Amino acid sequence: MLTTERATTIKKFDMERPRSMTSHYRWLLICLFLLVTTACASPDSSPISETATPTSETATLSWDASVGPDLAGYKIYKATASGAFGAPIAITTMDVTTYTAIGLEAGTTYFFVVTAYNSDGAESSFSNEVSKTTL
Repeated sequence: MLTTERATTIKKFDMERPRSMTSHYRWLLICLFLLVTTACASPDSSPISETATPTSETATLSWDASVGPDLAGYKIYKATASGAFGAPIAITTMDVTTYTAIGLEAGTTYFFVVTAYNSDGAESSFSNEVSKTTL
């Protein structure tokens, strides 16, 4: 037979359980979120455009290699107005840190940026912008 004291203790335990389980689920969700965002994060940092050497119809770019997780390669962007980048003009593998843009118009200023991307397709932010005027 249950005494009033024992029934109160059982009821109290049952009432605390949902709060306790909610706390455990909350921590589980936080850990899962951290795991997913870490695994899906974009590459660690943007590669930095070092140089862009122009000729009359080409510009050769080089940049520092990215050290991001799961690096797959780089995307190179070109524009004729600062910050007006569309689709990448080239996509390279991770071992390539130079690119020569060809078919450029003489006497035109071009702007270039590079991004790093990983095997999931996540892309870093743009590197610093480099502008070069063809000869």
